[in-house]
Amino acid sequence: MRPAPLVPQLSNVRDLPRRALAAGGGHVREICGSWGARNQLEWVFQIVELRGANGLLTLPPDSAHSIAGIGGPQVEVGPGLSTGLRKERVLAYSGSHIEFRRPRLRAAELSRIAVLSVAGTGATPSLVFADLHGSVTLEEGRVRAVVVRSGRVRVGGETAGALDALVLPTATELVAEAEDARVLLLVG
Repeated sequence: MRPAPLVPQLSNVRDLPRRALAAGGGHVREICGSWGARNQLEWVFQIVELRGANGLLTLPPDSAHSIAGIGGPQVEVGPGLSTGLRKERVLAYSGSHIEFRRPRLRAAELSRIAVLSVAGTGATPSLVFADLHGSVTLEEGRVRAVVVRSGRVRVGGETAGALDALVLPTATELVAEAEDARVLLLVG
C-alpha cells in the first residue's frame, strides 16, 4: 500500500508494480490507498489493464467501488448482466469481484479501467473527470491523486503527461499549472 506522500509523487502508470488479475488476461497496478487503525483498508485506487477478452478482479469485501473507463476498447462490467463502460464514464459497483469483458476484441490494444474501492462509512473519496487549463488550486485534503489522460499538469515541481499519476500530499493546498489537460481526479 502506497501512503500519501509529503510532496507530490509522480509515477507513470506503466512503471508501477503490477499483479495479475485473478483470472483472464491482464493485470492491476495500485496508485495509492489508505489504511486505518489495526491495518484495516480505508480505500485503494488502482488501474486495471485488460489485455484479453475477459478478466476477473477480486475486491476488498464489504466495500463500495467506483469504476471509470480510462482508455482503450469499451468493456462490459459484470458479473451476470453487464453494463457497458465507455471512456470517461464512472459507474458505482458493489461486490467482492468484478468481471470485465471486451465484446469486440481489437488487436493488442489495452482497455484501461480505474477502480476505487472504499471500505466503511467514513469520508468517501470519489472519481471525477475534469478539464484543467491554466492555474488551478487543488484544495488541501480534497484532491488526493490526478491521473492525466491528455495534456500536461505541473504540481510542486513535478510535470505529469499522458498516463502519469500524481499522488498529492493531503496536508497542503497546491497550485497546478495545466496545459489543456484532461484528467481523472481522486477527490474526497
